Amino acid sequence: MLLTDEQIIKLKETWVRYPYVNDSCIGCSACIAISSDVFTMNDEWKSEVLSLESYENLGVDDSIMACPVESIKWLD
Repeated sequence: MLLTDEQIIKLKETWVRYPYVNDSCIGCSACIAISSDVFTMNDEWKSEVLSLESYENLGVDDSIMACPVESIKWLD
């Protein structure tokens, strides 16, 4: 299941930070190779964030650093 707007609101209310992928994603899949528990590829070959209760210690920082177009960042 993908991260929905309602889930983002709930995460913000509980001060849980979560990764965000912006529109500049080129679909290289580096983030998925590093952290497949967090990221998936959609039908348009763009990375999306899966719905989780926490994103800590799941390789998100490594995925952020590996992204060649800096499409991924933490939000809180």
